[in-house]
Amino acid sequence: MADDNAELPGEEESGDSSEMASSEERPGAESVDGDAGQDATVAAAGSSNPDAPSLKSSFTPGQPASTQSKILVVLFATTLIVGGIYVASPDDNSDNLSHEREGFDEDVNRNMDLGYKSPFLSPGINKPEVRPSGDVRFAAASPVIGVSVGKSHRAYPMVTLLGSFTTTGENGSIVNDTLGGKLITVTNDGDSQLVRVFQLAEGSRRKTIGLILMGMGDGGGMNLTFDTETTFPQNRKEIPELTDHPFKKVTLAEWLVEHPDTDVYVGEFVTGDLQMESSLPYMTPDERLKADGILAERNRKRKNLSPTRKKRRGSKSGSSKKRPGKTAKPDKPAEKTPAEKTPAGKKPAEKTPAGKAAGGSSGSESPSRVNR
Repeated sequence: MADDNAELPGEEESGDSSEMASSEERPGAESVDGDAGQDATVAAAGSSNPDAPSLKSSFTPGQPASTQSKILVVLFATTLIVGGIYVASPDDNSDNLSHEREGFDEDVNRNMDLGYKSPFLSPGINKPEVRPSGDVRFAAASPVIGVSVGKSHRAYPMVTLLGSFTTTGENGSIVNDTLGGKLITVTNDGDSQLVRVFQLAEGSRRKTIGLILMGMGDGGGMNLTFDTETTFPQNRKEIPELTDHPFKKVTLAEWLVEHPDTDVYVGEFVTGDLQMESSLPYMTPDERLKADGILAERNRKRKNLSPTRKKRRGSKSGSSKKRPGKTAKPDKPAEKTPAEKTPAGKKPAEKTPAGKAAGGSSGSESPSRVNR
């Protein structure tokens, strides 16, 4: 019977294999311990040199952050908050809906062509110059605004309703007038090509209309006002205390056919030559030929009477005169003396030769003696 305490072959082999594994693991452990020892040596060397830079990050977890780190974090958070607010806040530039609005491009192009809002103050014409139709010289084809009130008729040529300023600072595009005992105001917006004639509304307590130009709006529209406090655009459908008065836009010849007894507003063109000159583009060849002759004669008279021309003439005549201080005596013509009568039988006295001196010296004397 075999001994129970005898060692089994498998156990010896397992024991030998375990000893071999442990012997194989020892070099790895020793290498790990060696690396740890080297790190400790390097750390000790670094701690011994206080001037050497630290390799540890200031954001090392588990360690308190430095003051510099806290400041950087606060600045970063503040930048994020401010940027988020700026991006989230709506405005005209960042709002895509405003660019997609219908007619947006047309409005922008109109403002670029005609101008943006430009406030200024200019009164309208309050004392319009009016002439009978027979005394005006506007071209027959000149476009006019014809207004009638009862049996009274008046034509306003378009050339007189331009947005120019008079010498007194009034704006020609607004004419505050009275026709047939009724207050009317003719307005012309040259930029938007809009003409409107106003009258006082029923129940209005105003005694005058007296519209004033309060600058231009976006796109060149006129801004009107009564008292410089309330402003309204000329193209507004409903204007306080005013209503539209009917008018016609025709030529002067057509208006004269309908209303022969009409009068004409002349604006600043108070003379016939100025009226012709302002309406030259609307003249027929015959009218233009006649107008050119009248204007040429006018210009010739102005040139003759101009101060500059008189000055030039004066300078030319004055140039022939000699300067003061160097005035030479004018040459006097030789006086003629009556010839002496020569007695009969006597010869006329001989003239003394030019070579003889007054003292009786002869011409044979030397030049040196004569010079002495």
